[in-house]
Amino acid sequence: MPRVVKGSKQQRMVVVPYRPSLRFGLLAGVLLVAALGFMFGYFNASREFARTSADNELLVVEVADARDELMRLRSQVVISGRTSIMDQHANEEVQNTINSLRQRVLQLEQDVMFYRQVMTPELAEPGLIIAEFRVQPTELPERYRYRAVFRQAGAGDRELKGKVQIDVVGIREGEKVLLPLQELVGAAEAVTTILNFRYFQNVEGELVLPAGFTPTQVEIRAQSTEPQERSLEKLFNWAIEEV
Repeated sequence: MPRVVKGSKQQRMVVVPYRPSLRFGLLAGVLLVAALGFMFGYFNASREFARTSADNELLVVEVADARDELMRLRSQVVISGRTSIMDQHANEEVQNTINSLRQRVLQLEQDVMFYRQVMTPELAEPGLIIAEFRVQPTELPERYRYRAVFRQAGAGDRELKGKVQIDVVGIREGEKVLLPLQELVGAAEAVTTILNFRYFQNVEGELVLPAGFTPTQVEIRAQSTEPQERSLEKLFNWAIEEV
């Protein structure tokens, strides 16, 4: 018998029978549950993978269709842009042609009036006449040749004397501006302001338009003192003639 120390607390001992078959059964049950869980998880994973693969194939098809549609829309945008640009250029050319024809008709009307007065002076009002103002381009940008023509009607051989002021009207920074012709020809040149002729007189030279200034009209104010006093004003549209 085992030795017992006097006064110490003793544990009760229980004797159980040894059954190795029970342990084996428990281990087999655990393994079976694990195998069933693995098979169930694998089955679910396989099913989800198949479903995901099918969804992925549908997405690939949709992406391909979307790319094709995007390429088609881009092509339409490019074609529309080119068509719009071509239409815009065509409209601009037509508008430029119309403006050029209008200016040409106006100039021809002025020429007809001038030559009619020259050929039939008895029909013209006696005294000073502002006959024309013309502008032609030069080889340099923003530099133009100008010519104003003054003549006398119904005065015979008597000399006409007087003075003239020429201004260019235009737009600068959104506002209407009037620039004297003398400011546009530069300090090296002088604009003729004295009229002294028997039949006609030209006031001509070259002018340079300042940056940011868009001309629209030319305003001419003239006054004669002999053979009779007369004051008159005339506006000409700014029209560039082809050389």
